[in-house]
Amino acid sequence: MHLIYGGKKTNAFYLLEDGLGADGVVVTRRAKGFTNYGNIQELVKAGLLERRAAGPRGGDRWFTTPDGAIALIGASF
Repeated sequence: MHLIYGGKKTNAFYLLEDGLGADGVVVTRRAKGFTNYGNIQELVKAGLLERRAAGPRGGDRWFTTPDGAIALIGASF
C-alpha cells in the first residue's frame, strides 16, 4: 500500500496520521456506499494499524502501530 503516490499523500497516509491521535481511526461511510474500511484492513494486514476497543462504549477503533509510525515518518520526507 502506497503512502505517497505521484507526489501526493494517499488516503492510507491520512489514516495512519489519524491513528496517531487519541481517538484513533473510525470507519467513515460516504455517499454511494463508499467506506474506508478496505483501506483500514489493508493497513491492518501490513501491520501498520491495530484494532483496539476504545471510546465510552468500547467500540472498535484502529490505532497506528510503532511500525506504522516509522512508515509514516519515512513517507513524509
